[in-house]
Amino acid sequence: MGVLARVGTGACPYDPLRGESLNKIHGGNIYEIAAKQGLDPAKIIDFSASINPLGLSPRAKKKLGKDGLEAVLHYPDAECGELRTALAQFHGISENCILPGAGSTDFIYSLPRVLKLERILLVTPAFSEYENALETQSRDCRIHFFETREEDGFELNVEGLLLALTQGYDALYLCNPNNPTGILAEKKDLLRVLAQAEREKTWLILDEAFIDFVPEESLIRQAAVSPRLIILRSLTKFFAMPGLRAGYLASNSGMIEKFSRVKEPWTVNALAQIAAVESLQDKAYADQTLVYIREERENLAHGLQGIPGFIPYPGSANYLLVQLHPSLNLSAAELREKMIPRGILIRNCQSFHHLGPYFFRVAVRTHRENQALLKALRQVHKEILKKEWNSEVRIQDSEGKAAGLPGLKSSG
Repeated sequence: MGVLARVGTGACPYDPLRGESLNKIHGGNIYEIAAKQGLDPAKIIDFSASINPLGLSPRAKKKLGKDGLEAVLHYPDAECGELRTALAQFHGISENCILPGAGSTDFIYSLPRVLKLERILLVTPAFSEYENALETQSRDCRIHFFETREEDGFELNVEGLLLALTQGYDALYLCNPNNPTGILAEKKDLLRVLAQAEREKTWLILDEAFIDFVPEESLIRQAAVSPRLIILRSLTKFFAMPGLRAGYLASNSGMIEKFSRVKEPWTVNALAQIAAVESLQDKAYADQTLVYIREERENLAHGLQGIPGFIPYPGSANYLLVQLHPSLNLSAAELREKMIPRGILIRNCQSFHHLGPYFFRVAVRTHRENQALLKALRQVHKEILKKEWNSEVRIQDSEGKAAGLPGLKSSG
């Protein structure tokens, strides 16, 4: 049984035998939503999962079509030799510093067990699976939260974090760019954090699931030489392979060897290995993705800013965090429910630590889909205004009758 200590709330033991549940709320659950709402999944535009809107790499599609059926007749390469080579060449580091797995979540769940983590500092808001893994797989683990605050635009307070690291932690968990805010911590600042972590003998577990959208800010080359840096990478987001489950761990060769000794065999299936290798070698696809996402993110942010009460944050990846102004009298959960009948799914962010009821996240999708999202949001906003107008008219009419004045009529 893991013990989770939340700063300010004391101990909170997790025990599945008592019927407790972990935070398993994620984006991308279109099949569940479609079944509940009686909708066709193919007709739902999923803005809740942040996947490259250009789809799978053309090279990967061609290779899967040519060799995919033959590949499934054999066991996959347990060592992922070709994939490790491709990743090493892609990043300019040694193959001995990379370990492929079934998505970065594969390693999120093995980290607490392998490193025997007990005292954790977690920068929030954050991906819920960090906590889930620590709660279920690490005995006597205590988590403390380092909040990025709304009033600071969710930017990382580097000086505060450096000071916090002196309090004696086994590991610091940090995602860059942050999920769900999209806010990027600059490389020069993270190098300072890494230096402090090394001095304090604290593991810096850096999740770079979305760093491919800002590749120049990655610390992956530092991971190969640092004694205290472990980087989590995903092939899901940038390379559009969520259904194939492929990711990798990057660290010094000694740490990779340690993880390799306890890792289950054949976790990366044959199709995932083929698609990953081809995607990494498709430079034209990568270049096109960077340009497309940058342009569409700016267009989407501009469109959101044009809807009164919708406040997008300046994201650096393929999604945007949006805040609803309280004056709208509309929560993110309510907005989500209003969007589903319109065939659009957004991510209510209330399940993330320290985000209130007015935050939601939307992926950057194709131009046509982004315009459909904006149109639907404008319709919802118009309905809210109309409802408020009718409510005001009814109040005025009621007050007028009480005063013996003629009734007011709504023009709506």
